[in-house]
Amino acid sequence: MIGCFFSIILRSCKKMEYKQFIMKVKDKVEENAGGNYDVNINHVIKNNSLELDGIIISNKESRISPNIYLNDYYEKYKYGESVENIANEILRVYEDRSEENEFDINFIFEEMKSKIIFRIVNYSKNKILLQESPHIRFLDLAITFHGLVKNDYNGIGTIRITNEHMNEWETDVGELMSLAGRNTQRIFPASIKPMNEVIESIMERDIEKYIGGINLSEWNEFTGEDIDSISDDVMMNFLQEIEEKQQIPMYILSNSNGINGASAILYTDILKEFSTSQNSDFYILPSSIHEVILVPYSVQLSKETLREMVLNVNQTQVPEDEVLSNQVYIYRRSTNSIEI
Repeated sequence: MIGCFFSIILRSCKKMEYKQFIMKVKDKVEENAGGNYDVNINHVIKNNSLELDGIIISNKESRISPNIYLNDYYEKYKYGESVENIANEILRVYEDRSEENEFDINFIFEEMKSKIIFRIVNYSKNKILLQESPHIRFLDLAITFHGLVKNDYNGIGTIRITNEHMNEWETDVGELMSLAGRNTQRIFPASIKPMNEVIESIMERDIEKYIGGINLSEWNEFTGEDIDSISDDVMMNFLQEIEEKQQIPMYILSNSNGINGASAILYTDILKEFSTSQNSDFYILPSSIHEVILVPYSVQLSKETLREMVLNVNQTQVPEDEVLSNQVYIYRRSTNSIEI
């Protein structure tokens, strides 16, 4: 009983320390930025209910303000980094991101119709987020809708469509799905590659980065939504985990840029074409929100064995906010549909 009491006190103290850190950083950023900027703290619920705190720096000249997450800075603070240094680094990041992300956001429905896309997320892990977002249940997943506001060599920027947007636009989930169904596959066409080809490509990029000193771009958050990129480490770990079990034919399904590419399982014509080429039904292994793995049904591996592999990788290799599902799906040629 006493041990539990002290544990509760310790957790409360840590929470208080974190809140105090956030306010200290906010005040210091506000002081260093000057009077022309507004500085606010934004609590963000990300995919799979991961909660983060971001700092938003805005001025009257800019219509968009990136979220700069504070959680990692708190770890630096605990290891001795000063609030002054952290505040200055945040301001440098803000300046860099502001230059990168100069684009106009006009969230008028008629202008957004050609830019509405869908993504898939785990339903049970996102119930809070889904309460305020139009969505469609799909197996153990949910189809969500997003407005594409940036798509260039610097990356992708999207804004999650909320119930408020839907009501303001006087539209419904059916129309959003119809628009997203046309747009997503057009803007982000599917990519299916053999596993060994993907591994070779990742290894070549790793060597190039090592030799050439290439810096990877880091993307930030816009009004509650990430600009993400696929994690090569996650993909490599997943592929190697499965490859160690048994040499089996496997294919990676994603989209053309590997960002939220698991949504390509909604491209039914692509699944049908792949099934025809393999002359087989196939398993779909959800390795992350960015890609899935296709395994021909003829392979002598049980669904339960595959599910154990997916579960193990999700628990040990995939970042919490990139997990899609612990299930294994089956695509049936006879019905051109996916089932659990």
